[in-house]
Amino acid sequence: MSSSRATPSLIRRFAYLPKPDGPHARLGVLWFIAACVACALGTVAVAVLFAAVAAVASMQTVRAWSDTGRRAAPVLGGVAAAVVPIMAIAGPIGFGVGVLVAVALLIFGAGMLRSNVVVGLRAAILPAIAAGSVVLIGRTDMGALVVLLVLVSAYEVGDYLMGSEANSLFEGPLSGIAAVLVVTFALAVYQFGPFESRAGWVFGGLVAVLAPLGAPLASALAPSAASAGPALRRLDVWFVVAPLWGLMLGNYLSQFG
Repeated sequence: MSSSRATPSLIRRFAYLPKPDGPHARLGVLWFIAACVACALGTVAVAVLFAAVAAVASMQTVRAWSDTGRRAAPVLGGVAAAVVPIMAIAGPIGFGVGVLVAVALLIFGAGMLRSNVVVGLRAAILPAIAAGSVVLIGRTDMGALVVLLVLVSAYEVGDYLMGSEANSLFEGPLSGIAAVLVVTFALAVYQFGPFESRAGWVFGGLVAVLAPLGAPLASALAPSAASAGPALRRLDVWFVVAPLWGLMLGNYLSQFG
């Protein structure tokens, strides 16, 4: 009996169903337009956009933990989350230094402000790494970042359209995966960005496999799945996809670019 009770509780802790209420669709379209404009403007614009989203995501998560009684400084988390994507403009070394600076800022700043270190690290580091990875991808090949943006957006559209009205936790992610595979087919046929046909299937397939992991990860960062803020949900699909995609992209371009 105890295990059967624990399973639904565990599912409620990490599972996320998109909500059909509110202007989610319009905000999603605006986000896609803003991201496309940032890609057109260049790496610095991408860094500013994703740093802002990572900072807001971190602050919203810190506030959610503060509501549970864990004292933490939202501004400290926001600054730490923004440091990594901004420093990633300088490349992989800047990215690595940015992560170290963010961790140090959270640890030493928490001591000065009497803020909860664990909450700060939990709220800031993963959004910072995801945002910084996006900047590195754009710095490496902006065409590849545009392809990734379209793939991620396809997943989000499929997940939202089906998941928000679904009775099952799996309908949304499966629809998102199907949408990614449709876009991947076009990517492989027309060879957009730096990808030849086989690479298109590999990189598109990677998004299809990894994108569903973002939502439960975002839930794990917040006190509950329901308390994960809008900015955190905006970034969640990128959490696993962006770092691994960036690593594979660098390796691919070094061999075939």
